[in-house]
Amino acid sequence: MAQKSPNESNEIRRFDEANVARLGLISIQERIPPDFTSWTIDFAVDGRQARLSCVAVAEHGGVPHGLDNDVSLALITLYQEAGSPEDGTIVTTAYRILSVIGWDTSGHYYQALKESLDRLTTATFTASEAWRSGKKWTTVKFRYIDRLEYTSEDDKLGLSGQSVLKIKLAREIVESIRAKYLKPLDLEFLTSLDRPLTRALYRLLDAQRVAPEGGEVTQFRTNIVEWAKACKIVDQTPSRVRRTLEGAHAELVERGYLAAVEYQGRGPKQEVIYTFAKQATLPEEAREVVARLSRYGVSRPVAHSLIGVYGLERVEERIARFEAILLAGYAPRNRAGFLVDVVRDEEGKYSDPEGFVSRSRRMDADAAKAKRAEAAKRAEERKNQQAEAEWEQLDAKGRATKAMRMLTLILGKHVPIRYFSGLMEAFESGRLDPREVAEGAVRAQVQLQLVPFTQELMQVLDSLERE
Repeated sequence: MAQKSPNESNEIRRFDEANVARLGLISIQERIPPDFTSWTIDFAVDGRQARLSCVAVAEHGGVPHGLDNDVSLALITLYQEAGSPEDGTIVTTAYRILSVIGWDTSGHYYQALKESLDRLTTATFTASEAWRSGKKWTTVKFRYIDRLEYTSEDDKLGLSGQSVLKIKLAREIVESIRAKYLKPLDLEFLTSLDRPLTRALYRLLDAQRVAPEGGEVTQFRTNIVEWAKACKIVDQTPSRVRRTLEGAHAELVERGYLAAVEYQGRGPKQEVIYTFAKQATLPEEAREVVARLSRYGVSRPVAHSLIGVYGLERVEERIARFEAILLAGYAPRNRAGFLVDVVRDEEGKYSDPEGFVSRSRRMDADAAKAKRAEAAKRAEERKNQQAEAEWEQLDAKGRATKAMRMLTLILGKHVPIRYFSGLMEAFESGRLDPREVAEGAVRAQVQLQLVPFTQELMQVLDSLERE
């Protein structure tokens, strides 16, 4: 996992139960065959054999899959919001469950929620030597939801926005959460992802970034067939697995969570290699901007990239414009994607909404800009002092060598190679000052004046050669 500054830890407000996330109890596939009512996978944990299995019923649509991932996460989130009661029971509404996971609260998703809860209540999971309890691997058997009660507002006995639910989670999950066997989860980013499959893969991948002992990794690689089993993909033919995951991979790379996805080898022996995106350390004033972007579902790697490319002032101004557009009544389907597009816009697609007043924001930006300018000034002074010290501690040959290294890099494409030998001779003989020429080249590069600078330098060298 890319290392984060301790000051950024408060940006993640949610936690996932680490066993559930790591084992991937729920198939990531959005649709499964009606007869897919069980699965079993064998794997190794700390050098020991382990097994994970699920048995479900066809009546409720087979094994838990697809959107059930979202619902299972919502239940864990709501349980923690309720203070993690000892008996594992939460009382909530169907509307609240849909809201937590970002589903539409006005339509057919209530029926989808009902079907999901039925699967989570009837499917039985068995983790043999695969469930982490304290510092040991244990065997447990449970149903995700141990007991379910709810009220209905219609004759079809379904769920609606007014339905009240009383849900008792499995004792094994409850004990694990209360024992703080948790991992951080960026719920806002997860719910901003477009497809259920992408959200489920993100949850499973994110669990691989943290080892059971708490170690962190920047890359995760595994055999493609074993990964298909972990994802609970029905058709585990390598080519089919790649097609199944292709869309989710593309979205996670585009959103900046993954830096790359690669495959090595062929057939069932090939490996899939995930490289997690790294996060650069940002200065204090940038962290609040990252937090604001994250609140709208923009991943931290993408937020870092936007700040690096466009600068803090522009990103802050575009966030203000984005918020004003929302206040004016526009409701984008994907708020994170829309916000990123507003920040990147170079064509004036998004004008300020009528009545939008950003004076206070401009004042804040001006104050922040002045603060950054002062910080930049101090940094420049420190840089100059450091450069001064570096030059001073070198002898004549060292200064000549340092200057030649800089000039070769800056002037390599602008000066014929024969002039560089003349430069070195001029430096060693004392006819030219290495530091003065090198710093002059740096200034010319910054001021876009390299052509006149090189012409003048070549004229000087030609005259020295004639002497």
